[in-house]
Amino acid sequence: MKKYFVMLVLFVAVLSCFFGKTLVMASEEENKVVYERYYTDIEIEKGDTLWSIAKTYNQHSGMEIREYIREVKQMNGMISDSIEAGDSLTIVYFAQAPMVQ
Repeated sequence: MKKYFVMLVLFVAVLSCFFGKTLVMASEEENKVVYERYYTDIEIEKGDTLWSIAKTYNQHSGMEIREYIREVKQMNGMISDSIEAGDSLTIVYFAQAPMVQ
């Protein structure tokens, strides 16, 4: 009798672990936020650098800052890292909805 009781307890524990893990994984999938890729034009202000722009707009991209800068430079046909106040850049950002300007 004791043997069956121990086996029953172990069986219930294994099932609890399995279903508990499944429920947690399902809950995590429901809470995933999807960020879409958007583009906008910005005007460079005094003191801006590609690095500071990347730190601002790189959120939720999954890219490292250097990768993001490389993409922005490629999108804008830039060869150097030099930007000046008054210049305009097209940048990519990631959000749930587009920014309102």
